[in-house]
Amino acid sequence: MKLTPPQSKIAKDNHRFKVLCCGRRFGKTTLAVWELVGRAGLHPKYKAAYIAPTYQQARDIAWNELKQIVQGIAQEINESRLEIILKNGSHIVLRGWESVETLRGQAFDFLVVDEIAMMHKWDYNWSEVLRPTLTDRKGQAMFISTPRGFNHFYKLFNKQDTDYKSYHFTSYDNPYLPKEEIEKAKQELTEQAFAQEYLAEFRTAVGLAHKEWNRDIHVIKPFEVPRDWNRARGFDYGSTHPTARVRCALMEDGNEITWFIERTYKMSGMAIEDHATAIKTQDYGFKFMPSFGDPSGAQWFTEFSRYGLHIQPATREGSKGWVELGVEKINQMLRPRSGYVMHLPDGRELRNPPQLMVLDTPENQQFIQEIETLQWKETNAGETLPILDESTDSAGHYDLMAAFRYLVVSYQGMKKSWAASRAQQVTDKYGNPIV
Repeated sequence: MKLTPPQSKIAKDNHRFKVLCCGRRFGKTTLAVWELVGRAGLHPKYKAAYIAPTYQQARDIAWNELKQIVQGIAQEINESRLEIILKNGSHIVLRGWESVETLRGQAFDFLVVDEIAMMHKWDYNWSEVLRPTLTDRKGQAMFISTPRGFNHFYKLFNKQDTDYKSYHFTSYDNPYLPKEEIEKAKQELTEQAFAQEYLAEFRTAVGLAHKEWNRDIHVIKPFEVPRDWNRARGFDYGSTHPTARVRCALMEDGNEITWFIERTYKMSGMAIEDHATAIKTQDYGFKFMPSFGDPSGAQWFTEFSRYGLHIQPATREGSKGWVELGVEKINQMLRPRSGYVMHLPDGRELRNPPQLMVLDTPENQQFIQEIETLQWKETNAGETLPILDESTDSAGHYDLMAAFRYLVVSYQGMKKSWAASRAQQVTDKYGNPIV
């Protein structure tokens, strides 16, 4: 088979790690299969692996095409294990992401990871499982996907490292794909879906919980937040899961209140005393902050209180589901306020700003990643449920978003809570508030 010009360009590239962001039907899987066979056929005792999101997808997407290509050079084809041994002693194996742990401790010359944007816990599995398999043989890898919002694949595509080379191709770049079919899809799909699936553009993913989110609008250059601004915090607790805190600075301008995500905290594997100490150190010296957390965590309130961190149960209000209500309130805060002109302390003027913005600091990058990738869960029948799908979070859970929702759903009664909590405020021997 003759490769298309874009496929040939990628195949000739000598970078150790190649990242391919491609539209549907570009021919990325065909390229991957030929790369696997070409490398394994040329080098005796070569070891290569193809990894799809699931074992069944590995079989459906690549297995049949791979078997056809190796006819004449294959010594053994194992249908049950999806493994091929060539006559020169080289091995090609196909695996699903759900069983990626089975590759731990092995050694490979080449890996192909297909549809990487769909793989949860990518950062952990890459660093802990896959990357070490390439060390002994100084192996290479090809990462392939169509975008799915601004998740870990977006981060990988933009990685600044001389070992990495990223390529972007659309469905139009496949000369064998009828252009009229692409145009028909363009007419049938939404502009957002077509841009993501066929133009391979990083867009807000379909099915996201916070569709109003736009990092060009909601992420702003940091400024020195006045210490006399009111602040508030949301908490989410976890033993095996991370414990998270979101601290917000509130800018009051007449009847307008703007929330700035000022600083976040998300850590796991620590004792409650260590969490409390770290958070209190970050938050020391500010005015008193109302703090809200998961109301089902009564024991957590008691334990944190022992170490001087006083948190109130979040308010359960309204007829809607707990998660739905929080998501809706956050989405309301993301919308522009028409006609409002806001002046920041550093002199910047913002027109029609949203009620919620995030300071672009290293500490807040996890929050940004969570809010722009959090999705509603879809059933096998394609039904969207009001249950947040946390499978796209590389750490496994959207703890910062949960913490922020607890704060947001409690905001309606915050002024009363503020006064009540201030009256009960605990101080140290010098009269300073214990946060």
